[in-house]
Amino acid sequence: MAVVMMAVVAQCAAASIEDSVKHVRDLRQQADSLSRAGAKATPTDLQRATALLEEAQRHLNEAAQATGNPSLRLESYNNLLPLAALYSRQGRKQEALAALDQTRTMLWYPAAAQMLSTDTDFDAIRKEPRFQSVLAASALPERLWQGPASAQPYKDALTVEERIAGLTQFWTEARHSFVYFDKVPELDWDKVYMDYLPRVMAAQTTRDYYAVMRQLAPLLRDGHTNIWAPGELSSEFEAVPPLRTTLVEGRVLVEFVDDAALPVRVGDELLAIDSVPVHEYARQHVDPLISAGAPQDREFQTYTTALLRGRAADPVTLRLRAANGKEREEKIARNAGYHWPEAPQFKLLANGVAYIRIDHFSDDSGLKAFEAALPQILKARSLIIDMRRNGGGNGEIGLKILSYLTHKPIISAVSYIRGDDAYLRASSGPLVRWTQLAGMPYVQAREQVYDGPVAVLSGPQTYSASEDFVVTYAIMQRGLTLGEATGGSTGQAINFKLPGGGVARVCAKRDTFPDGREFVGIGVPPQIAVKQTVAGLRAGRDAVLERALAELSGR
Repeated sequence: MAVVMMAVVAQCAAASIEDSVKHVRDLRQQADSLSRAGAKATPTDLQRATALLEEAQRHLNEAAQATGNPSLRLESYNNLLPLAALYSRQGRKQEALAALDQTRTMLWYPAAAQMLSTDTDFDAIRKEPRFQSVLAASALPERLWQGPASAQPYKDALTVEERIAGLTQFWTEARHSFVYFDKVPELDWDKVYMDYLPRVMAAQTTRDYYAVMRQLAPLLRDGHTNIWAPGELSSEFEAVPPLRTTLVEGRVLVEFVDDAALPVRVGDELLAIDSVPVHEYARQHVDPLISAGAPQDREFQTYTTALLRGRAADPVTLRLRAANGKEREEKIARNAGYHWPEAPQFKLLANGVAYIRIDHFSDDSGLKAFEAALPQILKARSLIIDMRRNGGGNGEIGLKILSYLTHKPIISAVSYIRGDDAYLRASSGPLVRWTQLAGMPYVQAREQVYDGPVAVLSGPQTYSASEDFVVTYAIMQRGLTLGEATGGSTGQAINFKLPGGGVARVCAKRDTFPDGREFVGIGVPPQIAVKQTVAGLRAGRDAVLERALAELSGR
């Protein structure tokens, strides 16, 4: 009973916080409409706007004291800045400065520093020492979190100090922010630093340096934790021939050829690369550079996206076996690359089945395609959403699409960040405290909702925000999932620059199902597992789609 009561209290508190935020934002919007009338804003308008923000601030102070919720402090920060601006415009200097002083105890934010520097609303207090102090504090994080040599542009050879600075920056960012050390319990991160230090010191060129650094992030075994070499070195590390391979039934097959003149055919089996048996080549030359936790993600990256990467100047020699068993060798240039064909995003299949393929959430094109097809989807007997090639992007786009499938609020994954700080370490010793991010069900009322049978197709390339889509769909229990397990990698990464123009990221948010089940490093398994076969690939068949159609036809 006590557990139930605690859950009810938590739900009520969350609802109360949501109501408080909504109330405060409504007040702030009213105040903004009064104060942002430019020259037409009268003294009375400014007084009314100020009173609204003061009321909002009182409400936030009371709500924060009652709940202890840290998100309300951030909402308070967003309220105090415009309140300080209004005080300043009315010549109430001390009140303006006092409001700004409060913000300094909540957040130091470079974007606010830029606003404070240029907004004429603060002209009346701009020369005040207290204003200058807030301005300086707000600008600090940009310098504080920048690596000691991260601004160094590309050059053929970095200094030893710059190379050490880059190693230290990545190592430190991971130690402070990485959220999946428990998934690599055998990894001694301190020893990693000491092992890599002489290696980066010995690297004579920037190319050599990044050849070393590219092996560092994979030790953390996370798909959202990576190091990429500068763009100037892409021809050294990232060049690929105009074809794509895949692992099917333990064999590496050519899945796609982008150049008709290439002496390679879809369905050819790859036996060796540069005279090294293909699986041995993958273990030696590819796997050490793969940042992945889930086995299916590692397999996909190893045998599809990274297998044939290398120097553009070095052609790759492939030992191939055709479908008829005949073997041959072909030397293929690496500098072309391939462009995966874009199939129609929406089409009607037999028996009134609507099919839509959404390959990314990097923009809202998938959402627009879904909405454009909605009249036909609403009339369809059933719906298939193909997410097998969706590498992610903006997760809100997925929520908007899912909102066309239900009238209910949508519940997503639960997110956590590390909350360990210097004070906790000083008072309690070494520890890691997990803080759950506040999250409310997604609500988007739709005039028209599709309520027929739905199937979602997934695979190891279903990644990041698209994996969030599959997780949310599974929580909704809206319909079938078919294919293979998702990539097992999502989260929010901290992105930063490295010396010489390289870039890196470290995953700083961990996600689980609401009941605590893990899927990062594991993947979300489909309800019906279907894999491609050698015969199916060579025949041009889509076994997953065929099974989805068969399942939906029986419903």
